[in-house]
Amino acid sequence: MPMADKRRKPRLRKRMRVHYGPQTPSKVGFTADISESGLCIQTFGVYKPGTNLLIELELPSGDTVRIEGRVHWSRKVPPHLLRKVKYAGMGIKIVNFIGDPEPYIKLCHRMSEA
Repeated sequence: MPMADKRRKPRLRKRMRVHYGPQTPSKVGFTADISESGLCIQTFGVYKPGTNLLIELELPSGDTVRIEGRVHWSRKVPPHLLRKVKYAGMGIKIVNFIGDPEPYIKLCHRMSEA
């Protein structure tokens, strides 16, 4: 039996380029889904749960949003299986926005209304 989804905000499927890392956002991945409170990064360069990361997210509008996030879960898979495994990479809880969060929040609202 599948577990109930306990998220307060729905996750919206969206693929966007992401740069991330503990001190500098030097690794590259792609979002699998996003919400106002978190995102899933598809990558084979994962960090342990509890790790704080700096994240730069390139939005379709051309805006770049900077986020402080914490790894909630991580699952490492070989690079050739990354797109085939449903939850590969890391689940990130947004802790804080660095700068203006409005472009990201607007994207989430537009996607949830579509």
